[in-house]
Amino acid sequence: MSIQRLFAAWLCLAPAALLASPKSQSSAPPRAESDWAIVEMQGQRCGHMHSTQNQVGDEMHTRTTMTVEIERGPAKIKITMDQRYRETMDGKPLGFESEMLMGQMPVKQKGTVADGKITLVTDQMGATHTNTYDFDPECKFAWGLLLEQRERGIKPGMKFTVKTYEPSVRADGPVEVTFNVEKKEKVDVRGTPRELFRVTSTLQMQVPVQTTMWVDEEAKPFVTDMNLGIMKVRIVLATKEEALKTDGVKGPEMFFSTFVAADKKIPDKAKSVVLKLTVPEDGDALPDMPTTGMQTFRRVSDHEATLTIRRLDWKKLREITAPKDGAKPANEKTAEYLKSSAMVNTGDARIKRLAKRAVKDAKTPAEQADALRKYVTTYVKNKGLDVGFATASEVAKTRAGDCSEHAVLLAALARVAGLPSRGVSGIVQIPWSEMPNGAESAFGYHMWTQVYIDGQWVDIDAAMRQTDCDPTHIALSLMPLNDEALMESMMSLLPLMGRLEIEVVTIED
Repeated sequence: MSIQRLFAAWLCLAPAALLASPKSQSSAPPRAESDWAIVEMQGQRCGHMHSTQNQVGDEMHTRTTMTVEIERGPAKIKITMDQRYRETMDGKPLGFESEMLMGQMPVKQKGTVADGKITLVTDQMGATHTNTYDFDPECKFAWGLLLEQRERGIKPGMKFTVKTYEPSVRADGPVEVTFNVEKKEKVDVRGTPRELFRVTSTLQMQVPVQTTMWVDEEAKPFVTDMNLGIMKVRIVLATKEEALKTDGVKGPEMFFSTFVAADKKIPDKAKSVVLKLTVPEDGDALPDMPTTGMQTFRRVSDHEATLTIRRLDWKKLREITAPKDGAKPANEKTAEYLKSSAMVNTGDARIKRLAKRAVKDAKTPAEQADALRKYVTTYVKNKGLDVGFATASEVAKTRAGDCSEHAVLLAALARVAGLPSRGVSGIVQIPWSEMPNGAESAFGYHMWTQVYIDGQWVDIDAAMRQTDCDPTHIALSLMPLNDEALMESMMSLLPLMGRLEIEVVTIED
């Protein structure tokens, strides 16, 4: 569930973190540059990366492609990315195109920069979605960043910040990257020792993402490490032949390895629980978790908190009738959760048909939410782990996926039906009798949906077949599922990956 989305988020972040890594400091622009690299994760080779830079007429074109594989239990997932940038020869952004394949159908995006604006067009299966945003004049793409660093050179002690643009991280504004040039040190590059400058770059997000690069005098990166908590990624410069070798390519297992053990199993029918959450004191602090209709977060210290989770009162929810102006809210703060987006395209004709079919004669908001949840549960026929992160439009067509696909399709249908909706990334108790490593219980990363009913957000879970969600649903991050900052909401999970510990304090049956 969430882990493959985080991996896809990293796939977008990696080129952004490397953008200001020039290949040459010569005064003349390159006519054609091409670099290949091996991608490793958790010490295992899992894919390759290829970057090119070519002068085309009076424009500079930069392209980065990447292919990686991961394993989720018995399933193998292949994720591919292709990003292309166009700039003037003096480094002014003109536009970009990208294609990402995380499910069965690619999502394409095109951005055009003109008159201080950037227009983004997202396309999947012929259905397009368009947004226009202000474009920061200080923002640079790959060639512009290269020109700037050519002027700076590379000197130990140097520190500087640049602005770049990556719509999958933030569509409505720039992303800042701060670089620190440190001293030279010896590094092993595929068995060959080299003396290279150590450069750290920090992508300024809600949770800062740090990358360490070892570069030569021309700032060409030979080894790049990106630490995303449980996901430790290394990119190593290689020849084309070495990068494209298939021998030894085995994606890391990212399902069972992400489970969070607990000391006690919580009964299916429990009304409420109190949990003690901790992370090791020798690392980052435990991040704040959202307080929702189901859960209350209380911080004890930087590394400890208690979480109280209670079932919602569905008897009362079912007594609520729709407002006079229909199910749509009258306030601006929830209006954004009715918007169409690339992830939940409410303009999709198939999604509109499914929503109408699902709600049928349901009249109250609670009846609609229940009907929609049951419909999505049965509509997704192929319930497997082999889909990366599909859009609602793709799920509506393929009827395949795991919890994230159930969640986004349910959110899209709810918006069409007039119920504001959003996604929730979190963890939930695994409904298995035998836990890995002999643990009493374990929680797995999960995604579900919330709909807005009469002033409160209500949790519903199509993948777990629960309209009345049990109190093992721990919300870690709320996801608007709109086009702005989608990946950033996912990245907020990183400080917990591989570090969270759960103790069950009390259970109310």
